Amino acid sequence: MSSAKRAELLESLDLEVRKLIAGTILFNEKVAARVGLNSTDLQCLHLLEMQASATPGEIARFAGLTTGGVTVVLDRLESAGYIRREPNPADRRSTIIRPVAARLKKLQAIYRPQGEGLARVLAAYPDPQLRLILEFLKEVNAAGAAAQSLGPA
Repeated sequence: MSSAKRAELLESLDLEVRKLIAGTILFNEKVAARVGLNSTDLQCLHLLEMQASATPGEIARFAGLTTGGVTVVLDRLESAGYIRREPNPADRRSTIIRPVAARLKKLQAIYRPQGEGLARVLAAYPDPQLRLILEFLKEVNAAGAAAQSLGPA
């Protein structure tokens, strides 16, 4: 492939990834508004759901927030009934945060059409291509996690 064609391909990939990210952010903003949360609270809830449980410090690291910021998020999520705090058996000074399954069902219903659409798209790809897509996403997520800090404003 010529360098010009490769540059065009990379530019097209960049554009499609940016569209995916923007569309996802805008959709998540609508979901958050529908369920009475702000987008940061919703994303922290998503991160917690993927982990099943976590300490506030772990959530802060996953989300790239300060522990003080996470405390405020957790207070709002607890008030809205999305999480519960439990004593941490490994550290009496800490708590374990768990999502409330019954409250997550409403979110799952909202996200179901997107999940089904993604499943339909992925079903069309053979396993080797799915492994390539998975590897790509893992590498993008790792690069994003490494660059999460925006540095000084």
